[in-house]
Amino acid sequence: MTYGTTLRKLRLKRGLSQTEVANSILLDQSTYSRIESDLHEPKASVLLRIANYYQVDISALYPPPISK
Repeated sequence: MTYGTTLRKLRLKRGLSQTEVANSILLDQSTYSRIESDLHEPKASVLLRIANYYQVDISALYPPPISK
């Protein structure tokens, strides 16, 4: 699972639009869209704002490690 997949699931589960989330975390909608599409890797500070917004631990947003 990727950042984008995790964020999309959280957002859709709450019935929110990308614009609503982006505005709430003070991020441009196009940037948030690129994060959800896995075209942009978010900085830790952005992940922290997203985690706070969704009221989840920040570790829930990190993709699981790739097993060998």
